[in-house]
Amino acid sequence: MNEFDYIKKYFKPLVSEEARHLKDDAAILKPKLKNDIVISTDSLCEGIHFFGTENPSDIAKKCLRVNLSDMAAMGAKPIFYNLAISIPKNKANFFIPPFAAGLQEDQDRFNLKLIGGDLTSSLKHINITISIFGETPSGCGVSRDGAQPNNILYVTGNLGLSKIGLDNFSSNLEIFNEAKQKYLFPQPRVDLGLALRKIATSMIDISDGLVQDSSHLATNSNLSLELNVSKLPLPNCSALKADEILNAALYGGDDYELLFSCDFAHQSYLNTLSKETNIKITNIGVFTEFKDVYLKFKGLDQTPKTISYSHF
Repeated sequence: MNEFDYIKKYFKPLVSEEARHLKDDAAILKPKLKNDIVISTDSLCEGIHFFGTENPSDIAKKCLRVNLSDMAAMGAKPIFYNLAISIPKNKANFFIPPFAAGLQEDQDRFNLKLIGGDLTSSLKHINITISIFGETPSGCGVSRDGAQPNNILYVTGNLGLSKIGLDNFSSNLEIFNEAKQKYLFPQPRVDLGLALRKIATSMIDISDGLVQDSSHLATNSNLSLELNVSKLPLPNCSALKADEILNAALYGGDDYELLFSCDFAHQSYLNTLSKETNIKITNIGVFTEFKDVYLKFKGLDQTPKTISYSHF
């Protein structure tokens, strides 16, 4: 099969009417009145973001969910995405069919459609890039720079589980199964992001680790942040030492939980939201007027390290 055959058989069934049946060089999107379009792009590369030995369906879901998490962090409703794949010729035949099937499953789950993209060959590794499009009422997208003094920092879910899953991915111990699932299948908090849009003053998803991503909120808002380490929602894993679990939470990344600030007056609303969605929401810090440093720990006798993942 050539690239046009793959596109016609496996990707054309995934597209929306805006894609014009993939007959043109571009899709045509007509924005709704009084709405903003929110756009984000992420690339995932074999050997960096995924091993390449996983089920292609699982890889597809991870690629899409990482982008969905960006929409959640902006309080945006996902609507469309573009997909570009570079893949070695000898991998295309066994990779593309289940990859497209995985996309279809998550498109149905998260209610969005493909609108176009590109399919090319590569020399050795698989590289996948998704540009995702969402929408918010005009002026309602949540940014990273809106935290205010005395705002509380909250986080969803547990922290560190994905890093534990990555580090123990080759282990056959049952105790690591939940962590490996978290690494393979991020859970983008899309509905929660929409519900937080009316109260969050700043928000980000945790892709590079709690320390690095909470620092982004503090620096962009030009505030100091006191992170209460004793309150961090940590997973249970008897196979690991307490300091290993804590380091995974602080610096591991790939959690794709929401980290956001708001006034403490909204605590009751957050309690209700947590019960309705069955997602833990934890108070882990407080913002203050800037003094000396952007980020410091409470309850841990050390300064934050700069060891979060960096591509370069």
